[in-house]
Amino acid sequence: MSNAADNARERFERFVRWTIQKEYGPIQARLPEGERAAFADYYKNLPKPGDEAAIARYLRGFWRSEAGWTARWIGERAKAIGARPRVMDAGSGFGTYAMLYASAGADVVGADLRPDRLAAAQTRLEFHRESTGETLPVRYDRADLTKEWDGDYDLVWVYNALSHIDPVEGFLEQVRKHLKPGGVLVIGDINGAHPKHHKRLQEIRGDDVHPGYTAPDGQHYTYAMEREFPPGEIRQIFEANGLRMVHHELFWGGLGMLPEPVYQLAMRPVQSMWWFGHQVALRQLVVATPAR
Repeated sequence: MSNAADNARERFERFVRWTIQKEYGPIQARLPEGERAAFADYYKNLPKPGDEAAIARYLRGFWRSEAGWTARWIGERAKAIGARPRVMDAGSGFGTYAMLYASAGADVVGADLRPDRLAAAQTRLEFHRESTGETLPVRYDRADLTKEWDGDYDLVWVYNALSHIDPVEGFLEQVRKHLKPGGVLVIGDINGAHPKHHKRLQEIRGDDVHPGYTAPDGQHYTYAMEREFPPGEIRQIFEANGLRMVHHELFWGGLGMLPEPVYQLAMRPVQSMWWFGHQVALRQLVVATPAR
């Protein structure tokens, strides 16, 4: 691991520990009731404060996941350009990844359609500043990311949100136009080919994949509901929209359980075979860049 990636890991883990040990309980009292319940449900599987063995497993697995890959890229990019990379967190929700990547060394814009989620994310950002004394370089914007963007980015991150962006082709057009040379689009998402995921999402949404979204202020947006992206299909869509695949791997679960030598020798090679095990892999990491 390079020094840049090593430093990124230290900052990455410090933020995650803050979330587990300092934020999770106190922040809920500051959130509106609806957001409080959604936040608690989304983060209910965090390790308990004080359970160091569970926290260590969580940190190890998180670093091996899509988020760790992205934090390492940010560290290397910062070293290469001599500045903080500019990152778009597309569909930023409660803002966890925006703050995480700012902690890892990026300047981040978190964009989302939902004003309630953006308000909760801003509350979390302010609580982080109050409790740590550190001002993270994060800005939250309400934006329809299928429309014209107002700036360029080194990295565009999408976590569990591609399934909601509609039309996805409009979003990919903006990605292609606004990634800086050498920049990447990074997708962390479920493996849409997994039968369990398909069954669960169909129960949630029914047959209507494009219901739209009306915000609390009455503004209506095109919006997809849990659209699934199997590995082969996501590659076809990206390549049809002017993006070149540069990295693609599947995750099979249990990332934090294996000792490092076993993980590197046995699991990593299997993860890299994106064409293998679509019925059992749980998640996928997809990285693309404009095919200029």
